[in-house]
Amino acid sequence: MADQGIRKAVYRQEDLPEINVDLEGYLVRYRIASEDRNRTSHWSPTFLVKPDYSYVSGSTSIGKSADHVNIIWDPVQVYKDDNLIKNAVEYDVWLKWDKGNGGDWAYAERVEGTSSIFIIPSTYFINGVDQEEKPNSLTVEIFLRGTPIKRDKDLLKVYTIGPETI
Repeated sequence: MADQGIRKAVYRQEDLPEINVDLEGYLVRYRIASEDRNRTSHWSPTFLVKPDYSYVSGSTSIGKSADHVNIIWDPVQVYKDDNLIKNAVEYDVWLKWDKGNGGDWAYAERVEGTSSIFIIPSTYFINGVDQEEKPNSLTVEIFLRGTPIKRDKDLLKVYTIGPETI
């Protein structure tokens, strides 16, 4: 019988690599090993697995003190086919400081958790040019963890906060 030795393997969510933002999916492969694990083994070709996730975000808040801004957001829930897979733990945060005149986006940090504090800079940039004045506005974009870290695709974007006057 041709199907007699067929086995099924299942990847657990926590064993998957980071989502590749450029390819919009996971790059995975498997290894076939002999029963004694010594004689032969072969790696499969790499496969692109495109997830069909939906993300449920919550509320956000932003607070300001004299020299810093505190950003807080609810954990994002990741669903597949109406089943909760996990609550997101890591996020990539992007900031745009300006005076309502189109400042540059800058990657801030990868955060493990749902809050972050940023010092208000004394200057900001437009098209790479230092404006040499303190910004009065902040826009924040929060993405789920992915690789490479970039904001040119909305695949993993879960929150946009602002622009907020600071």
